[in-house]
Amino acid sequence: MLRNFLAILFLTLCSFSAFSQIVNIESLRATQDSNGFHGVENFNVDYVRNTKELLTLTNNLSLQYKRDKSVYMFLNTFDVSLANDEVLEQNGFFHLRYNYKINTWLTLEALAQYQTNAPLRIQHRFLTGLGPRVTLLKKDRNSVYVGALVLYEYDDEAANDIVHRDARLSSYISYSLQLDKRVEWSTVGYYQPRLDYWEDFRASLQGRLAIKVFKNFAFNSIINLAYDAFPVVDESIPQLTMKWTNGFSYKF
Repeated sequence: MLRNFLAILFLTLCSFSAFSQIVNIESLRATQDSNGFHGVENFNVDYVRNTKELLTLTNNLSLQYKRDKSVYMFLNTFDVSLANDEVLEQNGFFHLRYNYKINTWLTLEALAQYQTNAPLRIQHRFLTGLGPRVTLLKKDRNSVYVGALVLYEYDDEAANDIVHRDARLSSYISYSLQLDKRVEWSTVGYYQPRLDYWEDFRASLQGRLAIKVFKNFAFNSIINLAYDAFPVVDESIPQLTMKWTNGFSYKF
């Protein structure tokens, strides 16, 4: 187990990527409640339409270590974009998160994140944040979670000298339904306004269908819509972007 963990961690640290301006952490959480290391490995084939149409091969890895009331998470993604008329691109995303469970319904979260996104002209984006996560429902085949974190964001735009230093609210609601032993549907919505200027906001909505193929293997189809009221200052960058992902995941 330890050897497998170290091997996967090494491969992860060698990778570098990002997939959207709002990162959906909910889809990458490990669901096991027992102490120790757990994880989810996803390999996806994506169709993306933002500034261009791209075919992207994506490797997502979530590592989670649980000890009693504490959970440590490390997330990373590796993207390779293929297009006939442009050079291959790599984007970067690293995410660290700490959860401390206060009781059955309340958890405190703290995070640190770095990402870069070449198609959306994000040179460097650093985030730190803190806030509560509340379990509204966890019964039978249904679960509902909400969260509200206060974020500090440092955003360095590519191809210009514009730098943003903002405080944002990052709120989300997550719902999952176990349709049967093999099929699960989940959806999550994010809303991230600037605290001093609420007209400057980002929002996203994701739907995910997971079909278990074998014991630890599942097929996933994910669609994600993201909106940025004030994207990078570049006429080619749209406010609304879409991503459709199909691939396999392995839980360990």
